[in-house]
Amino acid sequence: MVGTTKVKTGGARKKAVKSSAEAAKSTYARSHRLSGMRLEFLLKAEDDSLRERAATASSGRAAKTLAKEGRLRVTLIALKRGTVLKQHHADGPVSIQCLRGNVAIAVGDDTSELTSGGLMVLDAKVAHGARALQDSSILITMSVASGR
Repeated sequence: MVGTTKVKTGGARKKAVKSSAEAAKSTYARSHRLSGMRLEFLLKAEDDSLRERAATASSGRAAKTLAKEGRLRVTLIALKRGTVLKQHHADGPVSIQCLRGNVAIAVGDDTSELTSGGLMVLDAKVAHGARALQDSSILITMSVASGR
């Protein structure tokens, strides 16, 4: 089956024809294109957008998955001061990089403070939680089980 989408270009509307393979792709797959073998992001611009959303969100946070390729997941999360991410774990290893602000990361009974530029790496299935000590953003990179 071939789908069509109306595309607005410079005030004019054009009809773009999608192949059946394109129509079957998820919204993520249709909206994220590889350039050669890579994806590139301006993290400051992504963070600025998420910071605005987090400021008005009732949860105090906003997130965007930047990459979802095979087993790799890269997610940027903006947190308002005081926002808590409840204890959880991932099936694969995880890295948490603080890009802005300060975040307390609890691993078991131990809590470490990540400041801008700080990085923490956790083994698979390690339970952890976070609390934003000030308005912050963290970049999460993880490997997920196959088939997810």
